Amino acid sequence: MKKIFIGSLLFLAVISYSQNKFQKGSYISTTQGQNIKLNLKEDNKYELVIFYGDYETQNDTLKLGNNNTRNNDFMVAFSPDANPGLGKVKVKLMGNSVYYYGIYLGTQSGNSEPTFKTISELVGNSDFDKTESEFEINRSDYFYLVREEAGESTLNKYALPRTANEIQIQYNPNYLGNVQLQGFFNEKNELVVAEKSKRNPLIFIEESKVPKALESEVKPVETTNKKNWTYAGKDTSLDYLGVDSVATPATNFKLHIQDNLQKAIDVTKKTPEKFLVISYDPDNKNAKSEFDEFIKNQEYSIGTYISYEYGDKTKGYDKYNFYNATAKDKSWVAKNKISDNPSTVVLDSEGMILSKTKGSISSNQYLFDVYSSSENLQGVRAISNLDKALNSKAKDAEILKKLLPLSDSNASWSIDPPLSVTEKYPSNQEMIVVPVDTTVVVSDYYEQNEMVYTKFNIDKKKLQSSWESLVKNHSKDAKPNVDFVKVALSEIQNRGFYYQIYKEEKLYDETNFNAIDYLLKHYDAILKEQQTQASLNEGVDLYSDSYNKIEWVLPNAILTNSYLITPETSTEYQKRVLEVYKKMIEKGIGSRLTTQYFTTLESFARSTNSEKEYVSEYDNFFNKIFKGTNEIEALDELFSAAGQSEYYNDWLGFKISYATASNQAAWFVVEKSTNPESIKKAIKWSESSLRIEKNSPYYLDTLAQLYYKNGEKQKAISTQEQAIKHADEIDETTKQEMEIVLEKMKNGTY
Repeated sequence: MKKIFIGSLLFLAVISYSQNKFQKGSYISTTQGQNIKLNLKEDNKYELVIFYGDYETQNDTLKLGNNNTRNNDFMVAFSPDANPGLGKVKVKLMGNSVYYYGIYLGTQSGNSEPTFKTISELVGNSDFDKTESEFEINRSDYFYLVREEAGESTLNKYALPRTANEIQIQYNPNYLGNVQLQGFFNEKNELVVAEKSKRNPLIFIEESKVPKALESEVKPVETTNKKNWTYAGKDTSLDYLGVDSVATPATNFKLHIQDNLQKAIDVTKKTPEKFLVISYDPDNKNAKSEFDEFIKNQEYSIGTYISYEYGDKTKGYDKYNFYNATAKDKSWVAKNKISDNPSTVVLDSEGMILSKTKGSISSNQYLFDVYSSSENLQGVRAISNLDKALNSKAKDAEILKKLLPLSDSNASWSIDPPLSVTEKYPSNQEMIVVPVDTTVVVSDYYEQNEMVYTKFNIDKKKLQSSWESLVKNHSKDAKPNVDFVKVALSEIQNRGFYYQIYKEEKLYDETNFNAIDYLLKHYDAILKEQQTQASLNEGVDLYSDSYNKIEWVLPNAILTNSYLITPETSTEYQKRVLEVYKKMIEKGIGSRLTTQYFTTLESFARSTNSEKEYVSEYDNFFNKIFKGTNEIEALDELFSAAGQSEYYNDWLGFKISYATASNQAAWFVVEKSTNPESIKKAIKWSESSLRIEKNSPYYLDTLAQLYYKNGEKQKAISTQEQAIKHADEIDETTKQEMEIVLEKMKNGTY
């Protein structure tokens, strides 16, 4: 049978959420899906059981059921809220052992062969103790998650929705799930239990017949315990194998419960990062005892979690103050229009109501458990604080301070519309995306109440006016303001305060263009500061986090916003975007910007009939890149240069992007130009695209039509014939169009 490292499975904490005393009976550990059973028996004896379930006898065979059976080691969900690179999808991988070398991720487009990489290859060198990692993969129609162990691999294929910008994967390995045990009696009438293969059997005899231990056992002369024990010649590289994880006893943590509402609010004011949770259940005669029971369990949970941490980690778990409202608080309840009885209400440190939930705290305790997320409440609080600052006509520095929490691109709150049950309950049950070719059964939890968040109607004009004032005043900065940079970077990504409040993406206005000018003006100083902070910071800081680095964010923000341009977008706006592209290209920012610039310039040229400018600019770019040298050598030099391959997974994608750009420029001339000089330049670009990507039917079709426009009829016909010859894998309609063009070339009607 497969090796089972039981030592790592027995790290078990038993917490009773409903009693103060340990009760006799069975408990289940769900840590990493292990389903280990702890039996506390009547005679003060216990049993830890790994396998249990039903059994059946068939003739002379005993078949033992496996309680660990689970269909999948991966639980998957999709989110549209991430902001990945162009043609990419963000992947968030959660769970222990996420760097396990037997885990693979593959991508597949259509019916093509999928390509695979190990998780370690995708993540790169990182901390092996991390339980969460993020990376990006190419967007595709399908993706695969594979677990390989002992020569056996399980492949799970998933369909990737086009609306998904992020794949969330919870890896929960089920090491025991595939074990199938059978029992039989051997010739000595001993019960043998083994896997189906009958390897590594366990021999069982009745407990009463177990031989007694030695009656005259020799005791050691001395027994000592030493830390970091060693001896001359010992291989200390393996010392970690002998270290056990020992649970630290829970700290004696206490919550300070106030006896009236105003005191509870006053106490919370002293810790503005915390929330005040009010339980209102005045008609329940057991409300006080149920509240006290909840508080005891909460104290135990927080204390237990703190005991496993190094240093002072209290704030990470101690997120709430609690108050049990009674009949004497009915006037406050009426004033705040709390209609549900019982009800659970969450306030910020200023006494502002952030959310209301049906049911008392005892029925809603899952919302406030140690491991539950408070990000949605943080988001509502941030909007509330901004609303108060705007209405009080706060100064720019205070407004900027209130915009910062709403400019955290790593925040994952979802306030509008209200959260669904699976989104708000942080358990394995929330990952319910099912692989295409397997089925995942998800058990239902008890019905849960929904937290309803307070909505704040922030006036757009007032907010925009404050943002305009901030940008105008900071334009005079001699050096970059760190907080303003954070807000500006998030805002130009359409993931900042405007999006968080209104859930709308929009084209840049004049204020955002001015914010971009600020970032470009201080680009070198910002980049240097971020690199310095990244090297000094032991933790993750918004200003140094890779997803907020200016060298990554700025070009991607401009690219993403360009996709919002439509034929109805004004020419003035398109000119402003083109100006930004030029400024960034001059600074050498972002390897993809140049080709995207010409895509945008082409769109602009088509709508304004400005052929001459487009052809001239692309020709200057083309000559600068290739300088009359071999295209492959020139592109290889570019690809090898620092930062040039940042946005491309491989060399193939990089070189094809340049071939596509040249073909796109050449096709513009096919469709729009009769100028002989433009046609000759386009032939040069088109021939180059075919040296980079040989025998492309699309590129051959472009070149053939350029030859014909240049008066080279026979050359055009032979080239078009080559295009059709290599058109086996393109759609039938396009192939037929190529054949019609060839016929017109031959009969002189092109």
